Amino acid sequence: MKDFFSEREQGKRELKSETICVAVYNGIMNTFRKYTKNFAQEFPINCDDNGAVYETNVQLLNVSIKSYIPNMKTPVQLKDNDYFDPEDIIEEDEKYNLLDFIEYCYSKIVDVEEYDYHSYYRHHHLHFPKTQVAKESFRDEVNRIFQRNGLVFYLDKDGAIKRQLPADMNNLLENLIVHSADEKLNELVNKAIQYIRKPQAEDRNIALEKIWDAFERIKTIYVPENKKTSSIQLIQNVSGQTRGFDNMLDIEFKALTAIGNNYQIRHFETNKIAIESMKQVDYLFYRMIALIDLCMSDINVPTSV
Repeated sequence: MKDFFSEREQGKRELKSETICVAVYNGIMNTFRKYTKNFAQEFPINCDDNGAVYETNVQLLNVSIKSYIPNMKTPVQLKDNDYFDPEDIIEEDEKYNLLDFIEYCYSKIVDVEEYDYHSYYRHHHLHFPKTQVAKESFRDEVNRIFQRNGLVFYLDKDGAIKRQLPADMNNLLENLIVHSADEKLNELVNKAIQYIRKPQAEDRNIALEKIWDAFERIKTIYVPENKKTSSIQLIQNVSGQTRGFDNMLDIEFKALTAIGNNYQIRHFETNKIAIESMKQVDYLFYRMIALIDLCMSDINVPTSV
C-alpha cells in the first residue's frame, strides 16, 4: 500500500508504542478474514463428488488455533465496538495472544488458485501453487497496520514478530561485528541481540542477562584466572593513547559491574532490585552493548583469519 497523504506531507509516525488498541486488534482480525481461503490446504473441505478441495474448514482451523494458542478466544472474531471503544487498550495477555496468532497465520497461509468450476455444487476447486504471494501480502498488511498506529512490532520474513529498536541502538546492533576467538563470548552477545528484538518482557530480560554475562566474560579475556588483572589490561588496550580514557573506562566498568550485582539482571536474590520498566531494560542494554562494541574492536579476530 502506498503512503497516505498525511505521511507524504508530515512523515510517518514514530514507531515507539508497545500497547495495542481495539482498532488494531480488529484490523488484524479483519485482515485474517480476507485470507480465510488461504488456509484450505491444511484445513480442507473436500468436494463430495471428486474429493477436490474447494474451501477452508473454519471449524478445524479454529480448533488448531486454540490448540496452539490456548488462551485465544475462538471462533476468532472482531471485538464488538458497542462495548469497546476503538482506542481502548487490550489486555497484556491478549496482546501476546494476538502476536502469536499473527505468527500462526503466517506459517499456515498458502497461495490459492481457483479452477474447474463445479456447476452442480456451485463452487470452484482449488489449486495450491508453490509461490508465496499471499503470505507476503498478509505480512505487508499486518506491518502496515502496526506502522500506521506507531507500534514497534513487525512481522519479519522469517515469520517471527520482532520489535523495532530505537534507531541509535538498531544502528549499533546492525553494525556490531562479533567474531572474537572466544566462541562462548560470541554466542552470548549474539543471543542477547536476538532476544532484545523480541516483543515479550521476559525475552528482553533474558537479553539483559546475556549481555551482562558477556561483559563478565569479556573481563577475563586476557587473564582468565585473574579478572581484575585481565580487566585492567583490556581497559588499557581499548584506551590506547587517549589521555584519561582509561580512567573513564575504569569508572564505567565498575558502575556496570555494580548494576549487575545490585539489580535483578544476573542475580535474583530477594535483596536485589527488580527492573520494572522495559525502557529501563532498553537503556541498560544500550549502555552495555555500546561498551561491548568498544571492547570488541580490540579483541576481535582479524577478518583475514
